[in-house]
Amino acid sequence: MGMYIIAAASVSEWLLVILQVGLGLGAVIFVHELGHFAVAKMCGVKCDKFFIGFDIGGYKISRRWGETEYGIGILPLGGYVKMLGQDDNPSHIAEQMRESQASVEGTVATKEVIGPDGKHYTVDQRSYLAKTVPQRMAIISAGVIMNVIFAFVFAVIAYGLGVPYTPCIVSSTALGSAAYQAAIRPGDEILAVEDVENPSFSELMGGVTLGDLQKGVSFTVRRAGTGEVETILLKPEQRGDELARVGIFSPRSLRLAQELPFRQHTPAARASADFQGGDEVIRVNGQDVRDYREYTSRQVQLADQPLEIVVRRGGQAPAGDPWGPRQGGQEIAITVPTRPWRRLGLVMEMGKIVAVEQGTAAAARGLQAGDFIEQVAVVERTADPAGRSSLADDPLALPRELRRLARELGEVRLTVRRSSASADGRQLTETIDLPLREATWLEQPMMANDPLSIPALGIAYRVLNRVDSALPGSPAARAGLQRGDVILQAEYLVDDQVQERWLRRPVEFGTTDNHNWPVFMRWLQDLPASAQVKLTYKRGAERRQAILQPEVVPGEFVTQRGLVFAPVKRIRKARTFQEQLRLGYQETWNSLGMVLRFLGKLGTQIPFSSLGGPVTIAQVAGYSAFEGMGKLLVFLTMLSANLAVINFLPIPLLDGGHMVFLVWEGIRGRPASERFVMALHTLGFLLVISLMLFVFALDIRRLIGLD
Repeated sequence: MGMYIIAAASVSEWLLVILQVGLGLGAVIFVHELGHFAVAKMCGVKCDKFFIGFDIGGYKISRRWGETEYGIGILPLGGYVKMLGQDDNPSHIAEQMRESQASVEGTVATKEVIGPDGKHYTVDQRSYLAKTVPQRMAIISAGVIMNVIFAFVFAVIAYGLGVPYTPCIVSSTALGSAAYQAAIRPGDEILAVEDVENPSFSELMGGVTLGDLQKGVSFTVRRAGTGEVETILLKPEQRGDELARVGIFSPRSLRLAQELPFRQHTPAARASADFQGGDEVIRVNGQDVRDYREYTSRQVQLADQPLEIVVRRGGQAPAGDPWGPRQGGQEIAITVPTRPWRRLGLVMEMGKIVAVEQGTAAAARGLQAGDFIEQVAVVERTADPAGRSSLADDPLALPRELRRLARELGEVRLTVRRSSASADGRQLTETIDLPLREATWLEQPMMANDPLSIPALGIAYRVLNRVDSALPGSPAARAGLQRGDVILQAEYLVDDQVQERWLRRPVEFGTTDNHNWPVFMRWLQDLPASAQVKLTYKRGAERRQAILQPEVVPGEFVTQRGLVFAPVKRIRKARTFQEQLRLGYQETWNSLGMVLRFLGKLGTQIPFSSLGGPVTIAQVAGYSAFEGMGKLLVFLTMLSANLAVINFLPIPLLDGGHMVFLVWEGIRGRPASERFVMALHTLGFLLVISLMLFVFALDIRRLIGLD
């Protein structure tokens, strides 16, 4: 969403945001170095330089006041304080002592100290090396302490101004996920994640990503349908290098996205009048809709009919809440045509059940992951209006068919092959009668490797990439595809006017873990009418290709019409100064804890690819600034906490590394040997440089769209 906000911004807004981000990031670095500088001065250390950024090659803007040169360096990747007798490289201690001794003899007050070689050196009393170990520890730790203090200050100010956030209202769930199995539905609101009450959606994601994958994460949920509140335990799922998830998607409002209110090549683009960014949907076919849940429900119920969508254009948002429902403005009725389903004519093999929704008749009858549905038929005592005894063999068509028949058929009969064998080793097959339910919510595959679901039954199952049949006269049949062919790859062939980058990426089916046929067919519906599909498939040992032109299926419709909705936003603002302090403390504490938990699980539960460098930091800061000063200050709180924790890690080059050497010096009574320090410093240097190059590479990949 941030990209659309920025794209719509004026030049003056751009410049203001750049200025805010520059000042904000500079402030985080400034307060860190200010901590070192202030405590060094209090301890009587002479400070030669105080710089934000590094003056590489002498390029800088600076001015000297008293004994200290203050300046801004050309390389804006940090800052430093240059103290007499102190070097960021601990291996230079002996050299610093010798230089200090030679330069001060007979001219200034001196102090005798012990060097790493055990010899006594006379140094300037105002040098860093002349200070006691506790004093030097105070100087080194002051930067981190200042970052924590100012993280709290930033947060307190932010909650005085008001912080926009995305609440934890469910727009949809990932099929087969933990949230799907727990029957979490659109409109349900997450009231707490573990001990975090009234969480933002980013806090929910953080709680899941860093949660206990074995024990699960506790959620307190208020159900939209009944208003009941219950506590459930969801076990996050992690696929490969992806972050763990429970399958909850962020909420959508009824206000159209400012920059992209509708997708091209969809019915919304062919409507009787143009939708505009900021339009707010208020009625569908004469019925008021209050939220995205109700709007989606109307779409599901009227998928086979044109929609008359009434939007409010203009109007006035409530004071202090720019995202609240508007009053006044102009009401405009726009007719949106239906959206026919398009197919290739391939009937793929059905895979095993991967999830069963709790509380359904299917769960009560013992259906579980690993079972296989061999047949779905009409129960004899119910009358099928179409006169059929068995339903669609196409696993893609089955959910839509049962959704339509839910009102007319009381039950369906499933022939199920159980995942477990009998005591004598025979495969168990069972016939189960299940009632159909009328599902008014939308369930569709949205991400790679998502299964398909039957909302009328509460079952999610795999669709394989092996062909069961090609429908007679279909594009697939004309291209020669047949039973047993295995689809390896699908590529969308679109013209140069199609800007969506994801449509130009091939969809892979080459391994047993890539069950991507459902999401491939879902994405196919967003293609322009002229687009084609190139399939790469395997027949026996032979690899073949075919180009197919999708065709419209009579009487089959896609639910969504192509409108793009902005996320739900709320403002969290303290009503009293005491509440400001409480929220500021809570934000700071949560940020510190989040960083520590992130580092603790980095490389295991958290993939290294989730790291970000300076470019990512600047981008996120920019997105935050576009949402207001409060949001930017909360981001700076997180960044300050991040800097405090990371800078205090026991790694040479960082403040934490200096503290380790000081602890060692306090125990031994003299600094560590130069050879020992040099070895550790080299390892630390290689680690830090490698990490910087790695995160830079990740930034570049994201910029050019490889991630």
